Amino acid sequence: MTCEAARSRVGRLLITPGNGSPGAGPDGTYHADLPIGDKVCLVTGGGQPRGRAVAEALARAGAKTVAITYSDDRAPAHEIYLDIQSLGAGCLLAHMDVTDRSSVRNVLVWITDQVGKIDILVNAEEAAWPEPIHSVSAAERLQAVDVNIRGQALMADEVMPFMGIQRTGGLVVCIAVDDDVSSALKTCSEPGVPASVTAAISPMTALAATRQVTLKVLPCGPPDQVSSAVVELATG
Repeated sequence: MTCEAARSRVGRLLITPGNGSPGAGPDGTYHADLPIGDKVCLVTGGGQPRGRAVAEALARAGAKTVAITYSDDRAPAHEIYLDIQSLGAGCLLAHMDVTDRSSVRNVLVWITDQVGKIDILVNAEEAAWPEPIHSVSAAERLQAVDVNIRGQALMADEVMPFMGIQRTGGLVVCIAVDDDVSSALKTCSEPGVPASVTAAISPMTALAATRQVTLKVLPCGPPDQVSSAVVELATG
């Protein structure tokens, strides 16, 4: 697919320029020696509290560009888009469905077309879990799994080829689901359904290493706690 075709399919995109190096370690894996001011960060769920906290924290830390995506929450995502600009970082805003591979790939192509690379991906998008998890229909349960677990794995899988062509590799940050949720999912015994983010991304570990991509799974927590942990990883 050409960049022009991807651009035409993404839709509802906004961009502002960044304020303007390689930095891979001797073992060929991603390291934080690339200054934060040279990094392009992608944060999913930009219209949600967790995504907003992470995106704004990265902008305050001095990221060159912070790209944010939204699913059905454009108004708050656009507010964050404006906030990031006011903090001096470049900003990209795009609609994306983290459960749809074509949607994800189109946005990744568009971002790299606009700013040349993606150094950091933060999977911050989340969906509410139905309660009680083990008693609701499988369709309701799997809808949340698709966003909160499988969506993070899909994002990681799709971004790794983009990061792999960069000499500096990349960093993919996933966010775990609550332990109680994982325990409840395990009781459902649905074949092929991962009960945790770690389980979903673990098959990618070896491939990530060959592409100089570091995969990290942070514990779930309040938005400010998650954002602080992300900035620590991003800045080393």
